[in-house]
Amino acid sequence: MSAPLVISRYWARDAANPNMAIEELKLRLNALDELPSHVTLVSAGEVFVLLDPLVIEFHQWLSDHCQVTFISAACTSLHAGILDFYHSDFSATVVISLDLNKLFQQSCLNSLGIGNDNTQDGLDVVPGVGFIALKRSVVGKQLAPDELVVEKCQLLSQQPGMTGTQILIRQLYQELKYLPDHVLPVSFDICANWAKSLLRGLDNQLAVNQQTVNWLASIESCQRHYLSLKPLFELQLYRQKLKQNSLLLFTLGGGGRVGMLQLGKNSEAPIKLPEASFDHQCLVNDIDGYELALSLLQGDKSAYYQQIRTTLKYPHSRYRGKENHYFKWQTHPSIEQTIIKQAIRKKITGANA
Repeated sequence: MSAPLVISRYWARDAANPNMAIEELKLRLNALDELPSHVTLVSAGEVFVLLDPLVIEFHQWLSDHCQVTFISAACTSLHAGILDFYHSDFSATVVISLDLNKLFQQSCLNSLGIGNDNTQDGLDVVPGVGFIALKRSVVGKQLAPDELVVEKCQLLSQQPGMTGTQILIRQLYQELKYLPDHVLPVSFDICANWAKSLLRGLDNQLAVNQQTVNWLASIESCQRHYLSLKPLFELQLYRQKLKQNSLLLFTLGGGGRVGMLQLGKNSEAPIKLPEASFDHQCLVNDIDGYELALSLLQGDKSAYYQQIRTTLKYPHSRYRGKENHYFKWQTHPSIEQTIIKQAIRKKITGANA
C-alpha cells in the first residue's frame, strides 16, 4: 500500500438551507470526470442522519450510481474514510461528509454535555456537506494544479484513566517536535474544556523544551462547530498556502480522538499510512435506537439524551486507546425500505405481545 493517495477535488459548504446544499452537492458530484463505482458516506452523528428524509433521498440517488459504504468516527470521520479507502482494493472513491440535520447532530453533542442545551456552554453545530475525491496514483507522477497528496492520516485515541490526557499530550508533542518548516499546523482549538486542557498541556511541554508552534487558527475558536467538515473548511480557507507548504490539520473527535491529516504536493515518495481497524455495526438496530430516542423527545429530555448516548458508538469507554479505529455500517440501496420494514416489524411484535 505505497501508492500515493491523491485528492483530485474537494469542496464543502454549510447547509443552512439543506435542500440547496444537497442539490449543489449532486451538481458537483456529477461534474467529476467520473463518479467512481464506490462512494464512502461519513457523518459525525453516525447513522442518526439516515433518518432525515433528505438524506434518505440522497442515499437512494447515490445507490443508483455506485456502491455505498457508511463510516463514522465522530468528528474525525473524514480521516476514517481516508484510512478505509487506503486499506481497500478500490482504485478510487469519493468520501462524502453529510453532517446534516441540526437537531440530530446537536442532540448527539448535547447528550454528552458538550453542546448548547441549558447550562451547557459548548459547541453549536453548523450543519454542512462536503466531499473529497480520492484516487491512487504512482510515485513521481506530476500532480494537476489543484491536486493534493495525503501525506499523513492518523487517528490518535486518548487512553483511559488518569494518565490518558498526559500520554496524549506527549504524543501530540512528538508530532510537533520535529515538524519540518514547510508543514503548517492548523490548531484543534474548539470551545470545549478538553481542547483547552490539551492546548495548555501542549504549551507547557513546548515551553519546558524551549520550543514554540506557530499555529494557523482553527475555524472553531468560537462556539461554531463544523463536525467532520472542520478539516475541509480549513483546507478551503488555507488553500493558497499549499502552493509552497503542506497543511497539517488537527481535528478533535468525541471519545478522546485526535485526527491528523497532512496534505501537500509531495508525490515523489511512497505513502505509508498506519494500520487501521473497524467494528461492523448493525444498521437496523441503530436505526431502531434513534427512532426510540425521537419518540422520547417531547417528553423526558434526559431519557432522550440517554437513549442517544446508548445508541452512539464513539463515546463508549471500551474504544478508548484504540488508535485508527472506526465504525462501519452496511447500508441497503433503499434506507427508506429498511425503516419501513422496521416499523412493520415493531407493529407485528406489539400486536403479538
